Amino acid sequence: MIKQLKKKGLDAPLVPFLYILGGILAFAYGIAFHKYYDGYMWTILYGVLMILAGAIFINTSIRGKHKIWNSLLSKMTIDPNSKVLDLGTGHGMVLLMFAKLLSGNGHATGIDLWRNSDQSDNSLQNTQNIIKQQHLSHIADVKTANMISLPFADKKYDYVVSSLAFHNIKPASARVHALEEAVRVLTDNGSLIIVDTGHHKKEYTDALSSLGLEVIEAKTYGVSGWWTGPWMPTYSIIAKRDHS
Repeated sequence: MIKQLKKKGLDAPLVPFLYILGGILAFAYGIAFHKYYDGYMWTILYGVLMILAGAIFINTSIRGKHKIWNSLLSKMTIDPNSKVLDLGTGHGMVLLMFAKLLSGNGHATGIDLWRNSDQSDNSLQNTQNIIKQQHLSHIADVKTANMISLPFADKKYDYVVSSLAFHNIKPASARVHALEEAVRVLTDNGSLIIVDTGHHKKEYTDALSSLGLEVIEAKTYGVSGWWTGPWMPTYSIIAKRDHS
């Protein structure tokens, strides 16, 4: 099971396993030593909640984020000739979702720094292999690049998208710089779509407005976007250049 989760690209893989392990230990302690202290039920409850939080995290990582992106794309009409840039592409989930909507005249590029702490089995070679397996090498490619210094020309991409990557950039000033780079490579009629977590939604919307973009939608999701619980939700932001 662990091997399958890693292959699917589990986000921050250490986090859910620590939650589940901690929960199992607390549950087992409460059961084993219930005769020796009055608060054992609280220990057992804590263990159950920790296990549940880890399971919710895994569900969001493997299923929930895919559901969120499906809902976003279902409301959009993507020009098959579009040029798409996926920031922090990881295993290429969003990259491939866009690539499947493009024609031979369109193209989707994904970039990443390929850190396994961000996503399991995260490597350039692995994602290239996934693209080949999907028979999309003629439409999609991946590169090693940093979101705060994009190696692309101004106004090159019709869609700049990012899934659960911006919150990994620290500090806040660096995240703002990454947003500036995303806006720089966006065409005049382009759309920026960010799905993220980490309580930075207002930070992003304020920065994008100051950069001349109109925020079309800013939405927070329910249980399918929870990272352990409602205190750490997933949200999406859709912004376009403001021509008013």
